[in-house]
Amino acid sequence: MTKEDTSERVVRFLIDHASCTDCASAYHSEDVHVLAHRDERVWELAAVCHNCYTLSLIRAVIKPRDHEVAATATARRSLHELTDAEARRFRRLTPLVEDDVLDVASFLSGFDGDFRGLFGSEPDES
Repeated sequence: MTKEDTSERVVRFLIDHASCTDCASAYHSEDVHVLAHRDERVWELAAVCHNCYTLSLIRAVIKPRDHEVAATATARRSLHELTDAEARRFRRLTPLVEDDVLDVASFLSGFDGDFRGLFGSEPDES
């Protein structure tokens, strides 16, 4: 299914099942605007009532179908699990303690966001 198909389904569902919170008017397709979406699951929408002009911001979370859940879980596991070498490396590291967290918090409170200055080099030009 393409993003356009999913977008149309999300907007259609909203039009069919939601109404203005102020005046209870039903939304029309031209009243609903997709602002953003992530992973085809989380959609950010804006709906403007054609009757009273109330703006509603809506977050829609699409529940995946069972076969999509299994495929996504497998893909996520392979992308985010540590390799054996990474796991050994992290097991050898000293665990973080409260002072480590406080040190980072102190550093970040004064950090100006200049990563180039922090690391002292320009990124590679590939």
